[in-house]
Amino acid sequence: MSDHDSGTVAVPTLDVGELLQAADRGDPLLLLDVRNEDEVKAWKVEAKRPIETVYVPYFDFIEDEAGSVARVPGGRDIVVLCAQGGSSEMVAAMLVDAGVPARNVRGGMVAYGEYLEPVAVPLEASEAERFIIWQINRRGKGCLSYVVGANGEAVVVDPMKNTDWFAAFAAAHGLRVVHVLDTHIHADHVSGGPALAETLGVPYSVSAGEGFELRQPVTPLQDGQVLAIGGASGVTIEVRVMRTPGHTPGSTSYLVGGRYLMTGDTVFVGSVGRPDLGGHVVEWGRTLFTTLTERLSSLGDDVLVLPAHYAGVQEIGADGVVSGRLGTIRATVPELQFRTADAFIESVRAAVKDPPPSYAEIIKVNLGVSSAPLEQITEWELGRNECAASAKRAAQG
Repeated sequence: MSDHDSGTVAVPTLDVGELLQAADRGDPLLLLDVRNEDEVKAWKVEAKRPIETVYVPYFDFIEDEAGSVARVPGGRDIVVLCAQGGSSEMVAAMLVDAGVPARNVRGGMVAYGEYLEPVAVPLEASEAERFIIWQINRRGKGCLSYVVGANGEAVVVDPMKNTDWFAAFAAAHGLRVVHVLDTHIHADHVSGGPALAETLGVPYSVSAGEGFELRQPVTPLQDGQVLAIGGASGVTIEVRVMRTPGHTPGSTSYLVGGRYLMTGDTVFVGSVGRPDLGGHVVEWGRTLFTTLTERLSSLGDDVLVLPAHYAGVQEIGADGVVSGRLGTIRATVPELQFRTADAFIESVRAAVKDPPPSYAEIIKVNLGVSSAPLEQITEWELGRNECAASAKRAAQG
């Protein structure tokens, strides 16, 4: 067994953002993952291009340092990853000691799960003169937030719990946040909406829907209500037609500038939101079918869907944005091909699996009926989201 002390070796490091940028470019790096096998199977780093990865558990290095070092290919740009950055730092030190150049990923998979990447949504020239939309991609979880800015004002939609980041981002772009919105009561992550709104002293709006006790202080919005930001030269966010229940009873979509639809978990680029998280798959599934086939029918095919989640890096477009034209989604998403609610519900029932047990606890926190320390929330949020229902086969019902 080695008594190696990583403190005696200067270990070069890189953060998660640097790792993802290099991997997205296709840089020839080698990721050495030293987590346990069950952790590796449950959750891996995803980039826009494949990452060559070698798995050698940390405890193998502890038991047989020389033998484990020999299992790592030489002559490569090696970056070492673990759960939180401590074990990988020790392994990187062992490699450096052995003359093998290596860098440690600071914060490990926990940092990967928290990393936020802002990307501007491409707009038409006439629109770009009036407003801007940023999609904030939480790459490790496949979660998406939005900041819409116009003439010095902004709204934030579906913010993550790192409220300081969102406040600083808006301020850095010369924007004063005037409203914070959640599309629904999230199950896979704790919303930063209530805390961000409280910190900034602005209204917070979310709808839980019938059957839920919502204890968060909210400013209710009516179906069809218009929120205007940026004055006469700005953009309007319209909550008309946009009560879109089904994934949850209170799900709401926000239409920006008449063409950009923030759908929450109602409809994704390649699937729809699962309607079973409240234990009412038939009732909620029937409501979701009505939303998809009737409530959204007034919107044109050119409307750009900007969802709150995505299934994997294959859904990130060449422009870096996760989005899809509503017409394309209508034509290609299997769940939207069913002609009857019964066929839709049976497909969804067959497709979904039991949600993670943590989802029930996260919902309670987002409703405001319970609280949890940050360490517990971080543990609950580990791993990608499981909010979509993907039909196993398309059918016409």
